Amino acid sequence: MRHGKAGRKLKRTASHRKAMFANMAASLITHDQIVTTLPKAKEIRPIVEKLVTLGKRCDLHARRQAISQIRDA
Repeated sequence: MRHGKAGRKLKRTASHRKAMFANMAASLITHDQIVTTLPKAKEIRPIVEKLVTLGKRCDLHARRQAISQIRDA
């Protein structure tokens, strides 16, 4: 069965995917647009939408959660 296996692997290890998505999310938030492939864009969309929701909450805990996901100095 395939329960709980959502998301594409994109021919990368889990740590590489996590770092790539963090970098892409930081670039997207900073520059408002990025150039990428369609599968990567479809995978990054829910991540960025969650970050936008955290930004709307506007409290310290939400800010720390967003910083931990983006990892942009």
